[in-house]
Amino acid sequence: MKLRILPLLLSLALMVGCAGEFQSTGSGSSAASDSSSDSWNETQARINEQTALDAANAAAQQQFNDAMAAAQQTMNQHNDEFNQNGLH
Repeated sequence: MKLRILPLLLSLALMVGCAGEFQSTGSGSSAASDSSSDSWNETQARINEQTALDAANAAAQQQFNDAMAAAQQTMNQHNDEFNQNGLH
């Protein structure tokens, strides 16, 4: 299960890194153009940050789910052994 998360996180890191490389290609250098470019960059930075947080939360949730599944499996095995030994 954890192996499926690694490619997701690597892809996310690549997307976030590449997004930082994009620059405005407009030919104007007016204050309005700079302002809209700054606004777009800020919005993109917020989106990238939220995406990274969402991915980290998804990874943490998956680790929690894996741990709960392992605990449940251990409990099931214990109960099976208990029932097989007729200790009830």
